[in-house]
Amino acid sequence: MSSLNETLGVAWHYLAARRLQRLRTREQIQAHQQRRWHAMHARIADASPFYAAYRQLPLAQWPLMEKREWMHHFDTINTAGITLSQAYALAEQAERTRNFRPGLGNVTVGLSTGTSGARGVFLASRSERQRWAATLLAKLLPGGVLARERVALLLRAGSNLYDTVHGARLQFRYVDLLQPFEQVLRQLETYDPTILVGPAQALALVASAQANSTTHITPRRIISAAEVLDPLDRAVMERTWNVRVEQIYQATEGFLGQTCAHGTIHLNEDCIILERDWIDRTHRRFVPIITDLYRFTQPVVRYRLNDVLIERATACPCGSAHVALEQIEGREDDIVWLHDAANAKLRPVFADSLARIVLNADAAIRDYQIEQCDVQSLSIATEPAPDINREQAIRSALATFFVTLQISVPTIVFGAMPEHELGSKRRRVRGLAALRDQKHA
Repeated sequence: MSSLNETLGVAWHYLAARRLQRLRTREQIQAHQQRRWHAMHARIADASPFYAAYRQLPLAQWPLMEKREWMHHFDTINTAGITLSQAYALAEQAERTRNFRPGLGNVTVGLSTGTSGARGVFLASRSERQRWAATLLAKLLPGGVLARERVALLLRAGSNLYDTVHGARLQFRYVDLLQPFEQVLRQLETYDPTILVGPAQALALVASAQANSTTHITPRRIISAAEVLDPLDRAVMERTWNVRVEQIYQATEGFLGQTCAHGTIHLNEDCIILERDWIDRTHRRFVPIITDLYRFTQPVVRYRLNDVLIERATACPCGSAHVALEQIEGREDDIVWLHDAANAKLRPVFADSLARIVLNADAAIRDYQIEQCDVQSLSIATEPAPDINREQAIRSALATFFVTLQISVPTIVFGAMPEHELGSKRRRVRGLAALRDQKHA
């Protein structure tokens, strides 16, 4: 009976999510957002001790949240009466045992992967799990609950979120990325997914294994999720499977967006309200501040993410009125801060720009790592390892780039490519958070 109830719950939410796809104009989207927030804010204020004092205030006057504050106030923000210590204990046990089915009552508990060094805890009720699954189906699978697909989810941690949708026609298989990679490949080959979903790094490794005849699968769709899709990884996947790589923009804080038929990432403004914290308005770069219109167990209200998004300059040909992105560039921690030419102030250098300069300096480069050592130096590693000519080409290209930006040219040192664990998110460019904090102080 519980399985039937789960299926009926997903089906109901799926129909609701499909109805929201009729929002065709900005006016319709904003009207929907206002209706949902009007309904949500009172429920949240009634049930969340932290937000009780904000009931009569407009959204813009509710407190701005970042991960540290969100976790600090976890016990009083969530509406389920769950303490952070309880949630951590269950989530960490699941990580150790690799059994992600247990919850606290009907509440799923999970850990974020913590690329910024701080792991977050997320809560989702049974109804919220059903709605998440249904929204994913409505936006990514036109055939929905009747689709005949085998979906492989390459993930660093499972969750009973992923068990919510499963049937005779539509099947999901969780593949644990913390097991030996050879086992990952064997499981994929046995399952032979029609849709392959996972972090870009993991997908690229599977593609490379297939290119080297180590494994063979025939997915019709490739969907990158959980980390920035680097052009190098995209190229490996598209060359191997001859399909366009799609993207899901999802975080601990919710299912935030996905690519349309034209390859443009659209934000799910039927599910969230978006505010922009501009960090480079000229080039349309901003950090999103989101308010989830449906999450109640752990309300997400004016939550400032650590992602750097680039808004599309023109309307997407698909005609969607939802905010369109040119690119998810990375995280704020990926921004390199260097002195300007006069050594008067710090200036941002964005990860995508640095990556393009290094890659364009030598067509033979297959991989790279850029780390900021301090305000005056960068460490760079490449694959193949740099010889004298490659080092000189990179130094020259970067020097020209920094001079053009009127930035003091830093010292460039070259090192060996670090080892990358499949169970950790890949960040090819790393800035210094201390410099970011100094800039914003």
